[in-house]
Amino acid sequence: MKSILIIIMIFYLSYSVYGQRMIPKQKSIEINSGLFIKKDSESYFINTGLAIFSKRENYMLYSLEYSKNSVPYKSVKIPVENYTAEVGYSFNILANRTKSFMVNTSLSAMGGYEHINKGELLLYDGAKLLNKSSFIYGMSAKLSLETYLSDRIAIIASTRARILFKTSQDQLMSSIGIGLRINL
Repeated sequence: MKSILIIIMIFYLSYSVYGQRMIPKQKSIEINSGLFIKKDSESYFINTGLAIFSKRENYMLYSLEYSKNSVPYKSVKIPVENYTAEVGYSFNILANRTKSFMVNTSLSAMGGYEHINKGELLLYDGAKLLNKSSFIYGMSAKLSLETYLSDRIAIIASTRARILFKTSQDQLMSSIGIGLRINL
């Protein structure tokens, strides 16, 4: 009985993978999270976005992101939070015949606000921060591996490099992340 159920599930899963997906003008919602590649392990990001598919598995991506980094200072860590919006276009590089596995690259423009130490300029020991909270802008490039679990649900693993201007941190930062996409 167990072997019959396993065969039926394998047939069902393989059948569901061959459905239509990434039809032009189809929309999907993405949720991603990950870590910045740097010595500080407390640096992370979370973003959510809307993807609108076009021809040949390419898509426009609109997303909002929150990221938190920290800068060490003596025995404390100064929090630096970024709130950014991103608009980009993703190009399909490689896909299998059933569109269940793909490799994409994307280019994006970003802009937002950097909030340093919750707005406090004075530190616990009387030192004053020279950098202030400010608006930031820049661009990013991302390489992602996308695999569909069903017609509507995909898992995304990605690596991204971004360059930000007017930031108090490193201008060039890279990150790795994992996410989930749900086609509407």
